[in-house]
Amino acid sequence: MFFSREQHNSRAHAARDAAGEFEEVYLRYIKPVYAFVSYRVIHRSTAEDITSQIFEKAWRGFDRYDTDQGALSTWIFTIARNCLTDHFRATARNAAETELGENDSPDYGVDPGKDFKALELRSELEQALAGLESNELEIVALKFGGSMNNREIGRLLEISESNVGTILYRSLKKMKSQLEGDQ
Repeated sequence: MFFSREQHNSRAHAARDAAGEFEEVYLRYIKPVYAFVSYRVIHRSTAEDITSQIFEKAWRGFDRYDTDQGALSTWIFTIARNCLTDHFRATARNAAETELGENDSPDYGVDPGKDFKALELRSELEQALAGLESNELEIVALKFGGSMNNREIGRLLEISESNVGTILYRSLKKMKSQLEGDQ
C-alpha cells in the first residue's frame, strides 16, 4: 500500500506524539513498577528483565489503552501482574531459581560491615515476605513497591478498599512478628 506525502507525514507525526506520551508514562512508572517486581522476585537481574518486558508490552499496546476502561496505573500494573504470572509459570516449568549470583548481589559500597548488615537485613526481609500468602505479598508489593494507594490496589485486584487495608494491616503485623522473632 502506498501513502501520499500528507498521509505519511500525518502517520510520522502521530508516531512521534505517541512516543513522547509513552516516554512520559515510562518515566512516571519505571521506578514503582521495578520496585513492585523486585518485591516479587529475588534476583535483581530477573526484576530488570521482567520490568523491561512490562514496558515492551505496554509500548506495543499503548495505542489500544483506553482511559475510559481504567486508570493508567491500573493498566500498567495489570501488565506487570501478567508478566509476573508468566515468569512464575515458566520458572515452575523450567526449574527453581538459584541463589544470588555475583551479578545479583547488592552493591552497598566498600564498607564490609555495612555490606554484611545490609545483606543480613535484606535476607530477613525476604524471609518475612516469603512468610506471606500470595495475595498478601501482592498487596504489600503494590503498596510499597508500586507506590499505589489502597483505592488503586482495590480497583486493580477487584476488592474493596477497606479489604485492601485489612489485608495490608494483617500482612505487616505478620511480617513484624516474624522480624521480631515472635513466631
